[in-house]
Amino acid sequence: MIKLLIIAIFFLISCQAKDSEQKNISDSLNIAKNDNSIFIKDSLDYSVRFLKEMEKSGLKNVSLVDSFLILEDNDTITFPHTPIIGKKTVLTGKKEELAISLTVTRINQITIDYKIEMVEFGNVSYSYEGQADLHPRFYFASEVNESSLSGLSYLSTEYLDEQDSCYTYIRLGMEEKSGPFLLGKIIKNCNGKIQDIGHDNFPTLIEK
Repeated sequence: MIKLLIIAIFFLISCQAKDSEQKNISDSLNIAKNDNSIFIKDSLDYSVRFLKEMEKSGLKNVSLVDSFLILEDNDTITFPHTPIIGKKTVLTGKKEELAISLTVTRINQITIDYKIEMVEFGNVSYSYEGQADLHPRFYFASEVNESSLSGLSYLSTEYLDEQDSCYTYIRLGMEEKSGPFLLGKIIKNCNGKIQDIGHDNFPTLIEK
């Protein structure tokens, strides 16, 4: 009897704590909507650049809560789960004399650390490190790429890094027939003496 009473009390406390947490989030969302602002539960989950771009894009009365973007009409959008937060992944590809290595580590809900290394055998090399973010309106449409392994199309998540006239777009996704590997495409200029990399002039980068 005492054991059952302890279990009942524990269950009641757990439910109250959960209800309290949900109420706090709900109250915060209401505050955000009332003063026409953007509510952020934890700023470490998002980059400053992303938040500034969100403000520029005209989004208002939205809330960022963990892996969710909640719009003013209460539509809830989940941030992409690819790649996994905290996991370092190396993808490589080669076409004729040019080899490219891409190292990515997702550091929060919308940002990846990346390093791109290009080697044109017998000629030149190029290396660049940076951070790339999701676009604030990423949910409008996923990018579609074609796997060089299977020839099939697959949906990918695009992360972008734009600095003045230089740009880097990194698209990451998976395609079942290609195997359990992360696939990548980069679109990038400002590569030193190496040609611009476009959507169609270099094959899929594949997780090692």
